[in-house]
Amino acid sequence: MAEEEAAPSPDGETGGHGAGGRHALLLTLVLPLLIAGAGLLTGHFWTMEAQAGGGLYGHLTAGLLAIGLYGSAGGVGRPESRGDVYRIVVAITFGVGVKAAFIAGVLWLAFRGEPEYLVLAVAMAQIDPLSVSAMLESRDMSPRAKSLLAAWASFDDPVTTVLVVILGSMVLTDAGSISSGATSYAQTLAGNAVLLVVAAGLWLVVRQPRARRDEPVGPRRAAVQITVLVALLAVATWQFLMLGLAVSALFFRPPLGRWLGRATNAALWVATFLLGMLLAEGADFSVGVVLGVATFVAQGVVGAVVTLGFPARDRHSLCLSQQNGITAIILALLLEPALPKAVAVIAPAILVVNLLHLTSNAVLARVRLGRERLARVTDVLITVRDTEQDRASGGTGREPPTPSVHR
Repeated sequence: MAEEEAAPSPDGETGGHGAGGRHALLLTLVLPLLIAGAGLLTGHFWTMEAQAGGGLYGHLTAGLLAIGLYGSAGGVGRPESRGDVYRIVVAITFGVGVKAAFIAGVLWLAFRGEPEYLVLAVAMAQIDPLSVSAMLESRDMSPRAKSLLAAWASFDDPVTTVLVVILGSMVLTDAGSISSGATSYAQTLAGNAVLLVVAAGLWLVVRQPRARRDEPVGPRRAAVQITVLVALLAVATWQFLMLGLAVSALFFRPPLGRWLGRATNAALWVATFLLGMLLAEGADFSVGVVLGVATFVAQGVVGAVVTLGFPARDRHSLCLSQQNGITAIILALLLEPALPKAVAVIAPAILVVNLLHLTSNAVLARVRLGRERLARVTDVLITVRDTEQDRASGGTGREPPTPSVHR
């Protein structure tokens, strides 16, 4: 598929890049820091204990994760190219596993004798769908690459969550709070399948009839659909059936409009505030920096493989697309009762990843802009030279060459 270029602004940059970049900066760095800072200040006056074994804390974190996963998977459309479906499957299965293994290997080399760090590696091995959604409008990528990145960021979250449950139950001493009610992974897998089947059956009942599929959903039917969705969210939170809920979001889609985005953002802000409260006990920057750098590099390694055959512009953008946000924050909260250093390590790691993302992409944008300007100057100089040669030889002149943009 040919790339579709946005209209350039007067200074030569892609249109909308400045506004979109500021929006991404606000969402991924500035606003979360302010909210976490407010939570940190609150944590100095009001101590919050992350208790294992479910309870209010366990159900609250599971509920936030359920909203986040549904919100990310619920906004996914069809891939731009059918041939990229296999790339998405590879990215969210093999890719997530490779990223987690790469990060875990770096942590093992740097901090031997800490097997629980393997769980932290899995918790960071996904891309934040909210941050990706905020920056896609301004990112200079083809529609095909944007579609791949959006699907990748949405579907790797439930896969990461399941891996955290599996690995946490094997590595951590007290992993009861991670599953939040499920006594074993086999039961969790069976419960996810049951939830998915029930959701599919309910959607067949409450969806818009086929004969009226092109008409807007009426208020009464919409209310019924939303009520059933809330019930599914409650069950998924109670039994920690996140994979089944995320898959259900692919078809169970009531007309929520802007409320879906608002609910997802609200879950992010609540989770970030809780993260700040737990950070009142301190942060582990030594491990967090290593974890953040390893996570960002891992995306580059996996992205280079997944995007084989893509144009160089798309490959560079996808390799530098690692961002962490709502899922990593909530998984840190979820792991905290069984792994008290989870928040202290993951919080600075998220900051490092997002700083690396913003810095590397700003440098990449400057390099591209410089190349495009150099190409335009070169074309002008060639045109002037040819014109002067024609005049010197008494020719009538030739048509100037068509300006080209070097990629």
